[in-house]
Amino acid sequence: MTSDFPAGYAEETNGPPVLIASGIFIGLQITIVALRLATRMTHRGQLGIDDYLILPALAFSVGICVIAILEVMIGGVGRHLAIIKATDPMAIQNWAKLAYSMETTYCAAIAFPKLSILASYLRIFTTKPFRLAAYGVAAFVAATAIAGIVTSLTICSTFAGRWDTHVFPGNCRNILAYWKGMSVPNIVSDVVMLVLPMPVIWRLHIERAQKVALMFVFLLGSLGMVASIVRIIVAFRITGLQDGTYDSAVLVIWSVVEAACYLIAACLPTLRPLFISMARTARDTLSYPKQSSGTLDESHVDSHHLKPIRRRYEADNLSERQMLEDKTEV
Repeated sequence: MTSDFPAGYAEETNGPPVLIASGIFIGLQITIVALRLATRMTHRGQLGIDDYLILPALAFSVGICVIAILEVMIGGVGRHLAIIKATDPMAIQNWAKLAYSMETTYCAAIAFPKLSILASYLRIFTTKPFRLAAYGVAAFVAATAIAGIVTSLTICSTFAGRWDTHVFPGNCRNILAYWKGMSVPNIVSDVVMLVLPMPVIWRLHIERAQKVALMFVFLLGSLGMVASIVRIIVAFRITGLQDGTYDSAVLVIWSVVEAACYLIAACLPTLRPLFISMARTARDTLSYPKQSSGTLDESHVDSHHLKPIRRRYEADNLSERQMLEDKTEV
């Protein structure tokens, strides 16, 4: 009976933030991937391996959001475990089953965006040592995902031990330790992927400001690493599963955020042409009133004298500008 608990305990929930975060990131991720594919087809005319890898990344990341929503709706996540046991014990089994699904989906959702980023590295950088290193990191990322999935599926001696209330948790190894450890190899691969292209970029024969700009583009990949660090901090603050449905809500939110950040980080550099086009449109729109009000315009300058100057400028800067654009359109 809920009357046996303190006032307000039965009504207390932190489930709504899970629903809000999941709903927002479903829409945001679908939009960003659609923009990525549209930008690629518009500016390159075809998709690359990195673009195809982003599709399963989207599917698994959205899958995490859907599972998170179901955990709240039918699994009791956000509510106190004692209340669920007293009022809806079947929800505990639902929670255990959905947590199973969340773990395996999470591993894939983290791996595919990283593989997409590494595929873009391989398309951009052609030196043999770099490519060997990139392939090595890709193998580590894939192995980490496979190990995480296998561990999740075998952490209990019987498959149904995760949700069978007569067996769980005595039939299973330390599930909380598994939750805490899942992000550690992800952070390791993040650091390696972050450092990997920097020496190559620094050796490019371009201005220092352009090198810094390129490094910033690749630093966008650290977006997922930041979320992963926050997630592991949240996981270590959970000391037990005595109130697992309530305590795990924050961890679920950060699992959603982490997977979404990896996907967004993999897509943002590819949207550079779109951002440039939008900036040019905004600039032209803002400059039009000035030209109309009598400000000196190129159309008022003798084109006979202007064209030779423009040709020399474009010839001197074309190769450097093209290289910069090619390197940043990852």
